[in-house]
Amino acid sequence: MNYITRNKALGRLDGARMPVERDGARDFFNDAEDGSRSNGRVADKLMLALPKELNPEQRAELVRGYAEEVTDGRAPWLAAHHDKGKDAQNPHCHLVFRDRDPNTGKRVFGTTDRGSTQRLRDKWQAHANRALERAGRPERIDARSLKAQGIDREPQVHEGPRNRAAAENGRRPVSRPRDVRNGPGARSPSRRVNYPALDRGRTRPEYNRARPTERDYWSDLDAHRQREELDGLRRLHLPPDGRREEPQRMPFKDRLNRRVPAPSSEKTPGEVPKSFLDRRKPPALPQSEPPQKGLPFRETPPKPKAERPPRDRIPNRHKSRWRDDDRER
Repeated sequence: MNYITRNKALGRLDGARMPVERDGARDFFNDAEDGSRSNGRVADKLMLALPKELNPEQRAELVRGYAEEVTDGRAPWLAAHHDKGKDAQNPHCHLVFRDRDPNTGKRVFGTTDRGSTQRLRDKWQAHANRALERAGRPERIDARSLKAQGIDREPQVHEGPRNRAAAENGRRPVSRPRDVRNGPGARSPSRRVNYPALDRGRTRPEYNRARPTERDYWSDLDAHRQREELDGLRRLHLPPDGRREEPQRMPFKDRLNRRVPAPSSEKTPGEVPKSFLDRRKPPALPQSEPPQKGLPFRETPPKPKAERPPRDRIPNRHKSRWRDDDRER
């Protein structure tokens, strides 16, 4: 209670059915611990990541609605909001509640039951999305894993404000092996964790930056397909050795003389004109004899045109009126 209510990080303190201040809350849980059995659970603590898209009043309303549903409006709870100082860009809340009905002494939510953690996550997802929708924000949170959401990438490591501040200031924390206490029911009370072998000398921000994202995957795929297309075009247009001989370039004067030769005064019939002015005239085609295959070639005279009868003798079955009148005239 002293840690979550420290003045350096505390921005707001809220609660219900218990004293909502540091000393009173500490005495309340001390009395609960003295009145419980030796192995009884005194309180449960949740750390809630508050959406930065909401203002402090909206975040306080979100936490209050969530805490009242978890405690069913009967169990006592206390919420310490940390959203100032170093936590201004990392707003979160420490929610502490005693999962017992003060009147009956029975469990309210059942935090010791199997699957209670997932039920807490599902309820927080529903409350946070409703708060974002009321605020008119398009962002939504999803309590499912990346695999359940259909996202093909590995999750990142939680960095935290200390690691980010150390990276911004140029400091590199050095990892070392540590002894970690095992949970109840384990064969040994503790175990040795070799952190240098796990992080390989990288900090948490460096580890997250080194992991390929979905955008990097699609960029690499596009670059690979482009390289394959270029290789296919090279194999199609280049020689087998992969080198193309550059043609020897002719000087401009030689090319000009080749295209437009000097004019000549002598011209033979059927020869292409050589002067630039004569290039506008179509060249005379050479005379060639017709092929002598099969029957000899014989030019057939044109048929005489048939004499057209006079106009008066044109047979007309349907005589019109104007023709008769014209004939009379």
